[in-house]
Amino acid sequence: MLSYEVILTKSARKTYERLTAKLQKGVDRCIAYLEVNPTWGPNVKKLSGESGCYRYQVGGWRILYEVDERARLVKIYEIRPRGDVFKH
Repeated sequence: MLSYEVILTKSARKTYERLTAKLQKGVDRCIAYLEVNPTWGPNVKKLSGESGCYRYQVGGWRILYEVDERARLVKIYEIRPRGDVFKH
């Protein structure tokens, strides 16, 4: 089975660098999971109204990403607390 390449946008990387070590570990586990299966799992939900966009839940945080099946690429574009993730 081919794996996916996971990349973080500049803003997602900045947020990641400001997270606590515990949350960074959670995001690292998320990235490892997304490399194998980005569209299905207990913490994965497809976003309605957004083609190819999903969210992954890590504790009280949400990781928003889009999947390009042809390029086998996962682009994480947002890492935010649950309460304000969809306000932007």
